[in-house]
Amino acid sequence: MLLFQWTRLLPAIQCISFISAVPTSVPSAASFYVRNLPDLHQDKSHPLHIYAGHIESDPNGSSLPTDVSAHLFFVLVKARRTADKERIMFWFNGGPGCSSFDGLMMEIGPWRVDGKGGLKAVEGGWEEYTHMVYVDQPAGTGFSYTSTNHYVHSLPQASEQIVHFLRTWYQVFPEYLSMDAYLGGESFAGQYIPYFANAILSSNLNIPLRGLAIGNGWMDARRQYPAYLDYAVKHGIIEQGSDAYKESKKNTDACVDQLRHITGPEPIAIAGCEDLVRSILAGKDATSPNGTSTCVNIYDVRLKDTQPACGMNWPPDVADIATYLDRRDVISALHATAKSESWTECRGRIRQEFNDQNSPSSIELIPKVLQQMPILFFAGDQDFICNYMGIENMIKAMTWNGATGLGTVKTQVYSVKGSPAGTWVSSRNLTYVKLFNASHMAPYDIPTVAHDMILRFMGMNFSAIMGGSAAIPSSIGDTDTKPIFQGGTEHSGGNLPTGKTPEQNKAKWEAYYNAGSAALVLILISLAIAAFLWFRIRRNRLQLPDERRAEEEIPLRSAMGTHDESRDDEELFRKRKGKERALDEPESHAVFDVGDSDDEDGYKSPDPRSRG
Repeated sequence: MLLFQWTRLLPAIQCISFISAVPTSVPSAASFYVRNLPDLHQDKSHPLHIYAGHIESDPNGSSLPTDVSAHLFFVLVKARRTADKERIMFWFNGGPGCSSFDGLMMEIGPWRVDGKGGLKAVEGGWEEYTHMVYVDQPAGTGFSYTSTNHYVHSLPQASEQIVHFLRTWYQVFPEYLSMDAYLGGESFAGQYIPYFANAILSSNLNIPLRGLAIGNGWMDARRQYPAYLDYAVKHGIIEQGSDAYKESKKNTDACVDQLRHITGPEPIAIAGCEDLVRSILAGKDATSPNGTSTCVNIYDVRLKDTQPACGMNWPPDVADIATYLDRRDVISALHATAKSESWTECRGRIRQEFNDQNSPSSIELIPKVLQQMPILFFAGDQDFICNYMGIENMIKAMTWNGATGLGTVKTQVYSVKGSPAGTWVSSRNLTYVKLFNASHMAPYDIPTVAHDMILRFMGMNFSAIMGGSAAIPSSIGDTDTKPIFQGGTEHSGGNLPTGKTPEQNKAKWEAYYNAGSAALVLILISLAIAAFLWFRIRRNRLQLPDERRAEEEIPLRSAMGTHDESRDDEELFRKRKGKERALDEPESHAVFDVGDSDDEDGYKSPDPRSRG
């Protein structure tokens, strides 16, 4: 029993040891606390706890001046609700050179611009149950900074910055070391994230990295370039056999031939194939009644944009976000004043500097990472630039964990709130989710679905959750259905459900049993102490005729010692109690078992926006 208790105390002792080892140069967590974010109108019953600022992230930083070395900027939004266990996710947007404020302020964060110069709190943010850290990287992106002659040029260099960032970040916030960690992102993060995961696993960081989530990622040029034409045909953007199709087919074949002659590392991009995006969509170019030239939005084919932007003006929130983040009071509140330039969504210079042709594409690393942890690929079906057909072709051709492709597993319908929201399939640590009516930034269009998806992927025990959006019903196929929450299932806040599921009742009685066991142990200890004291008092009474002296010295001294020890034990228990749920959490089971296949084409729900 004593050995068991010491085993439980080890993580707390390790955390204390880690804190004591932190160099004095590491800033305190308090220095990053955002006391007030200007014009943020939020739910006072579930207030946000935000930390933000720059972390020195240069592997050679000790030999460089502060204004020259790389400093990555982050925003930490702590989880608003208690989950079955604590988790943390680091989020990266793509580009390269695009700020993760895209994810924070338009996709998976707790607020959006309100059109009046401020921010409004919204539901569906991933911080509801998960601690979220949004990172501007590589240095120079968003609020991150470095000198112009220290921009990174390759994925290995970007990975070195991230490892150095994480090393310092966890020194500032050591309480997160025991939590399951995830990496998430989209687009070019399909390159970043496998590289970052591989670098973390190869380092001595000892972070409990449990999984990766990549949305509409660019990972495999050999399969994703040819999918542009396939997608355009299937979605009626181009008519097979038309002159536009023949021209596009010729260009696609030339791209494929160029790829065929590459025998070295798998390429990240091919200059001769980059024009396919615009050339295939050119047949949909038009002139509006007011004379404006328009084109298909490459991030959401349902929409039109003005030429030559063709999606760069989307989402419309970007302009208001840039205005808000340019405010001096906002920059000061976020501790971002060290960045001399204004915030820009995507910085072209970073993309230009990212010019290494020797780093292999992440498709070469993904199978290696899949040997050690699960990966979620999710894709909005209305995205063109990193479309789902290319991702599916990549999965079919990829060999991992002893086989090629998904094998014999069946794709199932994924439903949320009783309506089909996509398809779900899982095999050998890889999960692929196709999301209906969603763009390149899927959570922007369907935040509730995207949040449910990530909770399922992370293995949340929904039976242990008593409030919030986890109560929203969802299912995968006919068998994997959430427990039914009684009372208010359609909201993410407000009153807690009044009913109890069988799993919750079981958990309640287990809690009673554990509490009773603990109380019994305390009673036995108290009886032992009382017996000991009684014996000492009795013995001293026999030896010392002065009873008053015995009463003053023995019981009082013992009582004071007992009080101090019980107070220390209580403090240790409180420190330990917060981690016990994670330590005692039973090994999670896969929540996305697969069964009979369903025809996915019949499950697209109508969308009010017209196809571009």
